[in-house]
Amino acid sequence: MTAFLTSACEEPGPVGEDIITGEEPVQSQTVYLQDYTLVEENAFSGRLANTAVGYFDDPVYGTMKSVALLKPSISTSDVDTVGSQDALSLQLIFSDSVYGDSLATSTYEIYEAAEIWRGAELRYNQEIPIDMSHKIAEFQVDADEDSLVIDLSREFVTKYAEYFNADTSLTTAERDSIYIYNFPGLAIVPSESNQNIRFLKTLPSNTDNSNDEEAITSFFLTSPDQDDEEDDGPVTLFARDWGVLFTRQTEPTYPNNIVLHNTERILKFQLDLPKEELQTKNIVFAQLVFSKDSSPVEGTPQIKRPNTNFIRGHVFNEEPNDVMAEIFISEPNYIAALNDTSNAFLMDITQHVLNKVYGDAEDRIMYVSIQSVNGLFYSSHFFDPNSADVKKPRVVITYVEE
Repeated sequence: MTAFLTSACEEPGPVGEDIITGEEPVQSQTVYLQDYTLVEENAFSGRLANTAVGYFDDPVYGTMKSVALLKPSISTSDVDTVGSQDALSLQLIFSDSVYGDSLATSTYEIYEAAEIWRGAELRYNQEIPIDMSHKIAEFQVDADEDSLVIDLSREFVTKYAEYFNADTSLTTAERDSIYIYNFPGLAIVPSESNQNIRFLKTLPSNTDNSNDEEAITSFFLTSPDQDDEEDDGPVTLFARDWGVLFTRQTEPTYPNNIVLHNTERILKFQLDLPKEELQTKNIVFAQLVFSKDSSPVEGTPQIKRPNTNFIRGHVFNEEPNDVMAEIFISEPNYIAALNDTSNAFLMDITQHVLNKVYGDAEDRIMYVSIQSVNGLFYSSHFFDPNSADVKKPRVVITYVEE
C-alpha cells in the first residue's frame, strides 16, 4: 500500500509561477504510486436521491442487475384510513440519466420482498429474497417515458391497509415501528432481456427555493367513495423507505488499468516521501495526478453511461472499520474535476504533503473514490503504474530550494 518514491527533478521553469513571487527558480519532484490497494467494499444503496432499476450486460463493466425496493408511507396527515375499495398506484418518476441503450423499451414485474429490509442499512451487492409467487403488477417503460403510473394489486393494497389502519390507540412512532419491522414492501424486478438501467427520482433535487414542487417517485391513494364535489384527486403518499438490490457479475479484467466504481471499489495508498530531503525545500504545491483511460469505453459509443467528472480524496489517521460508511458521511478532504485537455484528474493535495513532511501525519492513509454515492452508477478506468511515465498515477511536488 506504500507509494514508493521515484525522483524526477526538473529544470527551473514556469511550473507553479501562479503561486510564487520573486525570482526563485522552481523545481519539481515526482512520486509515482508504484504500490496501492483496491478496496472492495460496498457503499450504501438505500435512501439515496436516485434509485436504480434495470438490467444491462455491459461488455466493459460487467452484467448489472438492479431491483428497486419501495415502501409507501402510512402517514395520516392527508387521509385517515385506507378503505376496502380504495386503490393504490405507484408513480415512477425517472431521471434523465440512463445506463445502457437509451432507445430500448424495458419490461418489469413487481413482487413483494420476502424479507424485512431497511433502506438506511442496504448495501450494493447485498441480496434479499423476493416472493415471486405473488405478482403485484407488471409494466413496460418506453425509451421516451419520464414518468409512469402503475396500479397495484388488490392483495397488496389489502395487506398495506392492515398497517395503515392499525390500532388508533397507538402513537405515531409505534405505528411506524410496527410497519417498518413487519411490512416487506414491494420489489420492482427487471427482465433479464432488458437493455438498460433507469434511475428513479426518490429525493427532490430542487434547491433554488422556488415554490414549484418537484415530482418524485411516490404512491397515489384513490377512494371511490369520495364525494364528487369534494374530489381533489388522489392523495399522494410519499415513499417511507426505499433502496436497491444491485449485483455486478462477470466484470472483465484489465491488467494495465485501475478500475473504480462509486458503488463498490475505491483506491487506498500511503505516500512514502523522502521527508528529510523535502524538509530542506520550500514546498509550494503538490498535485495528485490520475490519468483517465477512455479507450475501453470508446469501443462502445452506443452505450450511455453516467460520466465521471470528479474524484474525491478522503484522509484518515487510521484505517476505518467501515471505510465506505466513513466516506459516505464525511466531506472529502480533497476533490478534483476532470481536466478535459489532459483527460486527467489533478488534485491539489498540498496540505496532505505538508502534513506528512513537516508534521506528524506520516501514517495517514488516503482513499480515492469517484463521484459520490447518489444512486447513479459511475465507473472509470485509470492508467496504472505500468503505463508510460506521463500516464502513471503520481504526485508532483513543486518547491523552491531554500
